[in-house]
Formats: sequence, structure tokens, C-alpha cells
Amino acid sequence: MSTTQIEILQRALYRERESRKQAEKILEDKSRELYSTAEQLKKTNEKLKQLVLQKTIELEGFVENLVDAYVLIDTKGNVIKMNDTASKLFGYNLDEETLNVSNIIYKDDYEYAINSFNELLNKGSFTNYTARVYTKWKEVKLVHINSSVIYDDKKRPIAAQGIVRDITDETAIKKLFEEQKHQLNIIFDNSPIGITLSKNHQNGLLLANKSICKMLGYSSEEFNTMQVQDITHPDDEEISRLNREKLFKGEIDSFNLEKRYIKKNGEILWAKTTVTAVHDSNGKTNFQLATIEDITKERIAKEQLIESESRLSALVLSLDSGIVVEDENRKIVFTNTKFCELFKIAQSPDLLVGMDCLEASEKNKVLFKNPDAFIERINSINKNKNTVLADELVMNGGTILERDYIPIKIDNQLKGYLWKFTDVTLKRNYRKNLEAEKHKYSRIIANMNLGLVDIDNDGKILMANQSFAKISGYTEKELIGIKAKEILPVEEDKAVVYQKSEERKKGKSHSYEVRIINKKGEIRYWLVSAAPNYNMNNKIIGSIGVILDITNLKNLEIQKENLLKQLERSNDELHEYAHIVSHDLKSPLRSIFALISWIKEDNEILNPSTLYNIELIESTLEKMEQLISDILNYSSVTSDTIQDKPVDLNIVVKDLCQILFIPEHISIKVLKDLPVVHGDKTRLQQLFQNLLSNAIRYIDKEIGLIKIDVIEKTTHYQFSITDNGIGIKKEYHDKIFKIFHSLNNNKESSGIGLSIVKKIVDLYKGEIWLESIVGEGTTFYFTIKK
Repeated sequence: MSTTQIEILQRALYRERESRKQAEKILEDKSRELYSTAEQLKKTNEKLKQLVLQKTIELEGFVENLVDAYVLIDTKGNVIKMNDTASKLFGYNLDEETLNVSNIIYKDDYEYAINSFNELLNKGSFTNYTARVYTKWKEVKLVHINSSVIYDDKKRPIAAQGIVRDITDETAIKKLFEEQKHQLNIIFDNSPIGITLSKNHQNGLLLANKSICKMLGYSSEEFNTMQVQDITHPDDEEISRLNREKLFKGEIDSFNLEKRYIKKNGEILWAKTTVTAVHDSNGKTNFQLATIEDITKERIAKEQLIESESRLSALVLSLDSGIVVEDENRKIVFTNTKFCELFKIAQSPDLLVGMDCLEASEKNKVLFKNPDAFIERINSINKNKNTVLADELVMNGGTILERDYIPIKIDNQLKGYLWKFTDVTLKRNYRKNLEAEKHKYSRIIANMNLGLVDIDNDGKILMANQSFAKISGYTEKELIGIKAKEILPVEEDKAVVYQKSEERKKGKSHSYEVRIINKKGEIRYWLVSAAPNYNMNNKIIGSIGVILDITNLKNLEIQKENLLKQLERSNDELHEYAHIVSHDLKSPLRSIFALISWIKEDNEILNPSTLYNIELIESTLEKMEQLISDILNYSSVTSDTIQDKPVDLNIVVKDLCQILFIPEHISIKVLKDLPVVHGDKTRLQQLFQNLLSNAIRYIDKEIGLIKIDVIEKTTHYQFSITDNGIGIKKEYHDKIFKIFHSLNNNKESSGIGLSIVKKIVDLYKGEIWLESIVGEGTTFYFTIKK
């Protein structure tokens, strides 16, 4: 290597060393500067951390001490932080559990909440957001929210914070306030009492409800420009003004008065007015509230009452009865001239006002026949305090007073007593004379053999004498008030009675016969003579009737008629009997003679044929005996041979069921209880026996049934006996009741049984008939009078 090259290398190395020294110095200076900067930066960072920590503490203190709830959430709705108020509001503790705001959104507000949250992220904030949320305990709360978005250093939203206020109670109170305000407006507008509101020293009424507008005829707009004095009657304005001034000055808080208002149409309206002061917070009167109640009708009624009381007072003063009105302490409040006159008091009635009635009674007791009894009775009446009318007092001179006592009650409270004394001496004497005359004529009427009855236009009995009661079977007390024309006449004669009653209303008099049913149920015949009864104004007010019981006479006529009919029947029966003797009784006798001749021809030989003939003789003789017995029974059924006594038909049928031979396949049923009738027991038994025997005889069914029934009519009983036998053809319905007519040649039938039945029914003035279907059965109907 050359020297030059070495020098060059040495110089280069030198420069390198120098450059390194300079670089190291620069590096040392920069390191020192960097260290100093680092130390300064460390100090600054510590200060910044302290400042951030201080701000964070201050912010947390601010959040924790907020009165309203504070909530910090991330962009997904997760709650990062909430203060104590928020924890209490929602019920969640973030140290123990997580919470997403979507879980507390009210179900119906969910869509609204999501849209609002998106709007918040877009706009960065919103205020006055109102929503419903759930608490942890599922309570629904209404909240007010102001919220803003938190951004990072690149302006990207990373969280949202909000101030939440619970306005549930506030909203409910506000709603209640609005409702109450609405209710007050309804009450104000619809109150039946007029209501006005006015301000001191200001023209017009601030408020006037519908009632005051309707009362006075003005519209609410017209009232806005009117003063109270504009509608007040001039005569009542002064008293109204004085009270208003006292109200303005605070001397009184309210006043009441009855005053007159002038309506828009000029009419006068009386009203009860109450005016009340409305004070501000300083007690100063700013407004007047007035209520106006229309008392026009009450005022008119009150004036009429005062006028009526004046007239009544004048009337009482002039009454012909002594009047005393006491207060609750028995002091005289009012009396009249007649009272002073009756009790011989020389003073004017006005001077007696305030006097003690107890002292007055003691003083005047000497005027009465029994003074002690007079006082005792007054004390008893005052003690019981019950209304007493027509209490009789006898005075020493023979004067008879009638006393009335009436407690006076107002609103169920005793306010006094009214005593009334009336001189009834003439009335009592007149009544005694009238009673004597009445008693005299009553004895005459009572002892008449004729019934006497007084009836009004409706047919009700007003008076009946003893004879009428006797012939009707009712007592006089029972007869008063009943309608005789509806109860007494038999059904068939009621039309005649009604017709005669209508004729008497037209002024006609008449006499007629009528059948009646007395209380015992007996039919009686009356001869009635009746005439209209007139009052003092010559107006028909009813009828007077005189009644004669002609039952005995009528019975004699009926007996006479029956006797003639019986004689006619006897002649017919004699004719029939002659026919029987000439015809039916000869046939068995001829048979007997023939049989006897045959026996004689056989001499004394009694062979089987002879024995048979003898049996025929016996049979024929039995039939002849039955026939003769039936004829005798038939002939003996007359009214002369029967008795008239009560007969229980239930017992009759029961006895027959034991006597008659009833085959096992036949049963007898009585459908209803049979009545007790008047008649001959033997004949009635014979009647039922013949019909039952006839039914038994002709039953051809394997199961036989006989039914006995009865229907009660007005004047008679209708009986029926039904069987399920062979039945009877229509052409025999009338023939079978004739003597010696039989349906067939039954050896047990004589042809007289049903003839006897008809004769007994005819004897009791009844009827007998039948209904039958061949092959199904027969029903016999018959009637017997009650």
C-alpha cells in the first residue's frame, strides 16, 4: 500500500472519528433533551390523569346526586351505568345483573321506542321524549326523557346518555285535575242554581252559567257588559249596594238576601242570593261569586199562605166552635170568641194569649158536672198525646160539649195542640128523639111477618128486618152489603130478578114470584113486591122490597098437582096390573096345571122324567114368585111410602158391594165421593141395586169393570153407572124402561128391574137415560134433586 493511500486512509479515519465525536455529542444532547422531554411528558401525563380523575369524580358525583334518573347505554341498548335514582325507578342493580333497554319498553310502545332511538343516533340528541316502560316488578311507569349521543375521537357514536324523569303520578294528577275541572265546568253549566263570577271594579260579569241566563233571559255575551245593579230591582238596590261595599272592604266574607231581579222581558223574579268573596294570597278581595236561586213560586206561595192564614184566622174567630191553640209548653197561642162564650170568659180572646192552660183548666173545672173527671181526662189526653175526637163533656146547666184534641206536628216534631169545643146539646137531643122514633119503627118492622129489605142501585142490601133474615136463613149482619140478586135466586130465576131490578131503576113497581136458595140450601118460594126508593132530590137511590114466603102454599099446590098425577099413574098401573093378571100370570099357572096332570098320569112312580118335571115346577114357581115380587115392588114405589131423611150414598154402595154376588172377574170402582141426599134409603138402595145387578148380568168380557161417578149441578146431582158389557141397541133405549121389556130371554131377568129404577127416579123428580155402544158397554145416567 502506498503512503498516499495510507495518508488518505488516516485522513478518512480522522474525519470519521471527528464525525463520530460530533454525532455522539449530538446524540448525547438529543438524549438529554429527550430525557428532559420524557420527564416533562411524564409529569404532564400525571397531571392529565389527575385532571381526568378529578373530572370523572366530579361527573360521577353529579350523576349520583341527580334528582332524576341517569342512564348510560351503548349503541346496542345495553345499560352501562345508571345512578341510584334510576336503580330505584327501574328496580335493577347493575352490579348484580345486566339490563337492556329493550326489556323495559312497554309492549305497545316498542316500535315507537325503536324509531326514537334511531332518530337519536341520527340527530345526536332529543328532548321531551315520553314513553311507557316496565319496572323489574312489571309496573308500568310513564317517563320523560332528554337524551344525547356520546362520540369517540373519530366522531363515531359509541354510547348514549339520558336523564329520565318519572312523570306517572304527575300525569295522573294532571289528568285528575283536568277531569275535576271538566266536572266543575259541567256542574257550573248545568247547575239548577244561577252562578256568576265578577271582578271588583270591573264592568261586566266574567262568568254566567246557563241557569242564570235562562232565569233572566240574557245571553252570556250580554252579561259580559252588564253590572249586577243593571238587573236588580230599584227597591232592592240599596241593600245590595251596602252589602257589596262591606264585602269589598273585607268587613264580611259573604252575605245572603232575598231580592228581586228584573228579567229581560220586564218580569220580576224573586231570588235567594248568596254572594261570597274570593281572596288572593294576601287576603285581598278580587272576585265575587254569587249564587242565585229562583224562589218566585215559593215567594208567591208564602204570600198566599200568609193571606190564607189571615183568612183562616178570621174564619176561626167566627167559627161556631170554641178553638184553643196551645204551644208545646201549654201556653195559649190563639183562641176565638166562641171559646170565651162557651166557658163564660168575659175577656177578649187576645188577652188570653200566653195564659197557662193548666191554670185555666183548674179555674174552669167548676163549670162541669164532674170537675175532677174533667181535669183527669185533660191530663190523660196530654199524657198520651194521641188525637181524640168527639170526647163528650156535660156542663152544670145541661149543656153538652163535644171536644176534639189534635197534636200539631211539624217535621215530625210536636209544636203544640189544637182543642176544639162544640155545643152539641141540640144535636144530642135531636138524635135521642130520632133514635126513639127509629127504635119504635124498628120494632114494628122487626115483628112484621113480612120480610122487609132496603137495596141500593147496585143490588147491595142496606137494611133487612128480622123476618127477612129468618126466611133467608142468614143473620142481619151477614145480609148487609151482599148482593141479594146474585146469591139468593136459583140460577133459572136470576134473569127475571135482574130484569125487575132494571125496571125499578126506571121508576116501575111490581110483584112477582121467585125461587131462592136459603142458607141451608133449601129452595123456597117468595112473593116479592118491590118499588123504587127516592132521596130528597127525587132521585132513585135503590129499592124497597116486601117479601112473603109462600113456600108452604106452593108446596100445597105442588102436592095437589102431584096427587092428581099420582092418581093418573095409579089408574095406569091398575090397567097394567089387569094386563099382567090376564096375560103373564096365567102362563106359569097353566104350566103348573099341565105338570100336575102329568104327575097324576104317572101315578106314584117317580122315575127320572118325573123328577125332571118336578124341577121344572119348582123353577117355574120361583120365576112366578120373583115376578109377583117385582110387580109388588113396582106397585109399591109411590111417594106415600117413602121417607125423607139424609142418606149417605157411599154407605149404600158399600153395603150393596157386600150383598150382591159379584164374580171375581168383575170389579166396581167409585170414581168420586158420593153425596148425601135426602130420600128413602130403601128406594135409593133399590135404585142402585137394580142398575148394578143389570150391569153385572150383561158383562161378557174376561175382565169386567163397572164405574160409578157423580157430577154436582146447581139444583141436582147427576149420577152415572158405566159397564163394559154387551151394550144396548139404539132402538131399545126407551123400551127397556117399560115394564116387562127385556133385552133377551135371560131367566134371571123379569123385565121389571129397569122399570122400577125409572119409577124411583121419577119419584125424586129426576131423569134417566143411557148411552151405549154395542159390544163395548153401556152408561146409565140419572139425576136426583138436592
